[in-house]
Amino acid sequence: SNFVRKYGNDFDVIVENFLPSTPFFSQFLTETKVILQVQGVMERHAFKKFNPLYSIPMSFFERFYPCLYNRFIFVSDITKEKVISKVKRSIKFCKVIPNGINEDMLKTNPTDADYILFLSRIDIYTKGLDILIKAFEKISLQYPEIRLILAGYEFDKFEKLLSNFPPYLNDKITYSGFATGQEKIKLISGAKFFILPSRHESSPISILEAAACMKPVIVSDIPELDFVQKEGFGLSFASGSADELADKIKLLLDDADKRDAMGRCGRKYAGTFLWDKIALDFEKGLKQVVKK
Repeated sequence: SNFVRKYGNDFDVIVENFLPSTPFFSQFLTETKVILQVQGVMERHAFKKFNPLYSIPMSFFERFYPCLYNRFIFVSDITKEKVISKVKRSIKFCKVIPNGINEDMLKTNPTDADYILFLSRIDIYTKGLDILIKAFEKISLQYPEIRLILAGYEFDKFEKLLSNFPPYLNDKITYSGFATGQEKIKLISGAKFFILPSRHESSPISILEAAACMKPVIVSDIPELDFVQKEGFGLSFASGSADELADKIKLLLDDADKRDAMGRCGRKYAGTFLWDKIALDFEKGLKQVVKK
């Protein structure tokens, strides 16, 4: 905030990343045009995840803070609809610019190792990791050779995730840390398929990365992720249902042809979300704001 107050007028346009936990009020600190970039919204999930002392003010800012702005960039149409429907003032600029992938991922040669992959933040509630472990427990004895690998930043401790499950799962579930670069590409390319059982989401890059590496995807049936099944490169399950997730896991484990077909479809879809193209779209949007 101090930086914007002191130097904001030196810029043609300012993009503020919306974080309801730390609102910057950039709109009122400078005469420069400000765009509010919204990645996603938690809605009711804030009350289920956080202490009321944190969730109540956070939900207040999530609901009302965007109403202070009239220029927006969103990463998905779903999030756009949720936010814009509450904004009563005249909108001067509103654009959906999705997340993307590096072109290198489209050139990988996928293999078919003995593991299923989750790659995202290790956030038990948001990412539905408790549901994933329950589902994996249900199928693990039927498929003794299959492992589950988790990768990503530890928002919650991995040990906490497994604390309420049978000890034998410790030998079948691995945390590989925060993966980047070629390590991440290798991890994705070797998986049988990718799972993201989130309770709420915005526009996860990991899904596009898995698709680019020709890996089918299983996701929860929340609106933000319905494109996975609609575009034909994955399956969805009823959010919160470990039983249904287990059934979808078994379906893909038993059908290599389906995995291959979905993988090919996913690579085609992911190829339309390259960072170079998205950067040009972003630049075009910024120029539109400056000119108006």
